[in-house]
Amino acid sequence: MLSKFKRSKHQQHLAQLPKLPQSLAEIHTLYAPSDFRTELLASIANATQRIYLVALYLDHDDAGREILNALYQAKQLRPKLEICILVDWHRAQRGRIGAAATNTNADWYCSMANQHPKNVSVPVYGVPVNTREALGVLHLKALLSMIP
Repeated sequence: MLSKFKRSKHQQHLAQLPKLPQSLAEIHTLYAPSDFRTELLASIANATQRIYLVALYLDHDDAGREILNALYQAKQLRPKLEICILVDWHRAQRGRIGAAATNTNADWYCSMANQHPKNVSVPVYGVPVNTREALGVLHLKALLSMIP
C-alpha cells in the first residue's frame, strides 16, 4: 500500500496530465457482441463528419462484410464523410483460421476497394506494431463514440 505522501504525489501527477473530460452519463456499456455490432452499424449510418475505426482486425466474415459494406454505403451517401480504418498490420496479412493463405484480410480490403468507384474511398491502414510489446498486436480495449 502506498504511503499517504506517495499517494498524494501520485494524485498531483495525475492532476497535471492532459486529459479529455468524460461524463459518466455519456458512457454506455454494451454486454453482448450483437449489441456492439448493432450500435456500431447505427453509428456508421448516422455519422455526418468522420468515422475513425481502430480494431485488431476487420475480418472477412459476416460481421466484417456488414461493417465494411455499411462504411462504403455511408461514403456513397455522404461523399464528404471522412472515413479511416486502422487495423493491426500483421493480422491484416493473415486470412481466417483454416482459410487458404492466399485469401488474406488485406486481399479482401483491396477487393472491396476495387468493387467501388475511386471517389468512394474507405481506406484501411495497417499499423505495424512494435513486436517487443506484449503479444506484439494492436490492442484497443474501448471504442470512443463517433462524432455524428
